[in-house]
Amino acid sequence: MTLSQLSLEARQVDPSLPLLEVDQLVMHYKIKAGSVSAVDNVTFTLHQGEAIGLVGESGCGKTSVALSLLRLLPQNAQHISGEIRLNGENLLWLSAEEMRQRRWKDIAMVFQGAMNSWNPVYRVGDQIREALDTHYRGVMTYAEQRAHMEKLFAAVGLPADMLDRYPHEFSGGMRQRAVIAMALSCGPQLIIADEPTTALDVIVQDQILKELKRIQADLGMSIVYISHDIAVIAEVTDSLGVMYAGNLVEYGPTADVFARPRHPYAYLLLRSTPSITGPRRKLAPLQGEPPDLLNPPTGCRFHPRCPFATERCAVENPPLEDIGGGHKVACWHWDQVPELEGLQR
Repeated sequence: MTLSQLSLEARQVDPSLPLLEVDQLVMHYKIKAGSVSAVDNVTFTLHQGEAIGLVGESGCGKTSVALSLLRLLPQNAQHISGEIRLNGENLLWLSAEEMRQRRWKDIAMVFQGAMNSWNPVYRVGDQIREALDTHYRGVMTYAEQRAHMEKLFAAVGLPADMLDRYPHEFSGGMRQRAVIAMALSCGPQLIIADEPTTALDVIVQDQILKELKRIQADLGMSIVYISHDIAVIAEVTDSLGVMYAGNLVEYGPTADVFARPRHPYAYLLLRSTPSITGPRRKLAPLQGEPPDLLNPPTGCRFHPRCPFATERCAVENPPLEDIGGGHKVACWHWDQVPELEGLQR
């Protein structure tokens, strides 16, 4: 059984229908001090073969969304409301065993921090084989598993003999490539890539992103990228969601959001981002700190830091509304946000 066969097995879906639908997802963390509103009313869709990016500052909720998709949240997490549908099936309604059967075969994850993704006392190949045994026991022989893993390593640019090495024998970039190979092992339709290039130098970072993009095109799978670096994500995604304090504040085609951000937070985030392709411009730091999600501000959560805020912003929370072409913004004053000059995708 080849990698392409695994990717296509039992996956004849209507390409006109969304592969993934996240609908008004609300999730809190229970701690001693109270309830942390980590994800608040997040909604987005993803079609087969597409890539979406979720960006924002640390603590904005993007990783909590990713872990919600796989139902790998810690014990103190509480799903309040909303749905997560993969091929029309609500993952939140599945039993623990049913969800375990979906992980890696239908939906997989490239975790942040490659070294922490591996058990240091087992060879890398044995750890990948464990995922294959879970989903294809009796279907693939030992030799077929080995051949399949060698093809996975070849796909991410690693020599086959590295399967017999321990994680500490890999460099940072090699460990990240091996994590991607493991995520691909059972041919999932959807991969969640949580900061897939964290702690890597810019050369290796570029190589990893190009590998992911190539593999996505070859296998027709979909990817959700999680990152704080909006410029990096802009290179590899079709659509882009900007998160702030648990809210999705802007969402739409990547080229539109990147070239003409309409939410003040997205605008200020991009103003603080240098461009290596466009003309030189003065960078403007994003002032202030994210709010305490134990006691978030009323109205728009960004209004304490927003230069366009009015009294209405402090009282009424704006909905995420389409302003044309699938570009959605949650802001009462999006039309006052100026054009962003000197930044090119």
